[in-house]
Amino acid sequence: MTMDKEQCPFKIGDTVAYRPSDRGKGLLVMTDLAALEPGNKYKIARIDNGVYIVVEGFENATGGGLYWTEFGAG
Repeated sequence: MTMDKEQCPFKIGDTVAYRPSDRGKGLLVMTDLAALEPGNKYKIARIDNGVYIVVEGFENATGGGLYWTEFGAG
């Protein structure tokens, strides 16, 4: 995975599966997003800066969204 700010291919309202990388799992330890379960599907509430996915139910989570590559097509 590269963090070169490639634009997110998903759209608001899409359903995506949470498929965290090892790095992504480590970033969640101190946030409200740690409640996301790998493999579960979530609906996209918003996309921040064109690359960070925020899923429904976590719109106000500490730290904002997750880089889009932490998700796969639902």
